[in-house]
Amino acid sequence: MYGDLVREITGGALRPGDTLPSMSELGKRYRVGARTVRDVLRALRSDGYIATEERRRATVAFRASDDEVERAARSLLARRDELLACYRTLELVMPPLYEFAARRCCEEELAALGRALERAHVESRSGDWRLSRSSLVLHELLDKAGNPLFSECYASLERASTAPALPGFANPYARATEESDNMLGWIFASLSEDDPAEVQRRFGLLYRGTAEYVERYLDELEAAYPGTEVGGRGFSWNARTGRSYVHAQVARDLVERIAAGEFADGSYLPSIASLAQSYGASVSTIQKALGILNAMGVASTSNGRGTKVCTSDVCFDPRALANSSLRRDLQMFADALQMLCILLPAALGTVAGSIDDVADDAERELGRAAGPWSVPKALMEGFLDNVPLDPLRDVLRELNNLLLWGYFLVFFGPSGASAPALETLGERGFEALRARDAVGFAQAMDDYYRCMLAAVCTFLEAAGMPGTERLAAPAPDAPALARASVQRSNSSNGSGSA
Repeated sequence: MYGDLVREITGGALRPGDTLPSMSELGKRYRVGARTVRDVLRALRSDGYIATEERRRATVAFRASDDEVERAARSLLARRDELLACYRTLELVMPPLYEFAARRCCEEELAALGRALERAHVESRSGDWRLSRSSLVLHELLDKAGNPLFSECYASLERASTAPALPGFANPYARATEESDNMLGWIFASLSEDDPAEVQRRFGLLYRGTAEYVERYLDELEAAYPGTEVGGRGFSWNARTGRSYVHAQVARDLVERIAAGEFADGSYLPSIASLAQSYGASVSTIQKALGILNAMGVASTSNGRGTKVCTSDVCFDPRALANSSLRRDLQMFADALQMLCILLPAALGTVAGSIDDVADDAERELGRAAGPWSVPKALMEGFLDNVPLDPLRDVLRELNNLLLWGYFLVFFGPSGASAPALETLGERGFEALRARDAVGFAQAMDDYYRCMLAAVCTFLEAAGMPGTERLAAPAPDAPALARASVQRSNSSNGSGSA
């Protein structure tokens, strides 16, 4: 939180004299408690970044020198391509997440959020901090879905797409607000119309329109500070931060190695001491990891003999869910799978024009892969390698990296009844790729992960996992591929602007 606010202050996103959000708003934005907010504000004041007065909000006190402004401008210009790619990613990622979250709201909740957004528009015109309320309203909407990854992904994209308004240059967001005539209220109203295509269209106008103002602003910076080499990166998202323990990571890695055939059914894993050395972990960490494998039924530990792999006779004990780290790991996986199902239809459209490359990359990956989930792994890698937007690829890859337990549950574990259906869908995906059928490939991928989500939800619910009622699959969105393909074409030829 401290580092983020310092970057916004020194980079010009928050200018001298600007008012910071209230402590409550800062706590919501960064998902921290009041004590943390007070500590951060105290440190910012001590370091000269802000000024505070009794019973008033803190204000920015830092003033950048000319050299600091130039450094900030060149740093921003170096990220030009990625900055604009973040807006394109927001255009693809956020509308289906907003629409899904809106379906979890009652009419009164949506109306209340709409009124809060209207107040945010009025405050932005009066000079209040531009991210103080409109951003919080959209985060509050996403929270209605009950999946924390939605809001966290949005926050990361939001930060990476923010272009600081440097001294001497017009603020692109203030300019967009002045000329939009409360466009955000009209856009938000689409969430009440039960029309995913209209939600996509209106929010697409928002993000494309904002990108146009930012691009003009970058042109002005380029004219003032020419010669900056483009190629910087600023977007990153690690969904596992704060959620995954080391022993859970070791357990996931061992399961993947077992599935790949490195440790055959009936064989014994290396000793605890050997595993501790190879993973650079303590003995107790390895013991906890093996405890998870025992709980999942993929291995059995016997005193004096070691840990035996038993994939041919997996038997999951529901009492294992009493293990908080395993429960957290499974919840994180289920959240990632649900989010991936929501994003796939639009994301698959971005590779429609690169289906030859997707097919070639998937075939190469299949030749290297092993284990029961080699086909879906190859299909996903072929797809991800050809996603044209770096931020979108980062989001999808992060979600995909969290799916290990899903593959285990459906190919080895108690949800194995769905394995034949998944194998059929995987083969269908490869058949479509070999026929260079982009729509068929997209449909097979969409069906594959929906089938996995349904199977895993059934298992988790039967095992007594709390919170499974919110893991519903999104409504099928067959036109999303066509919409995404058209939008990608428009973006490449410069049309489709707001």
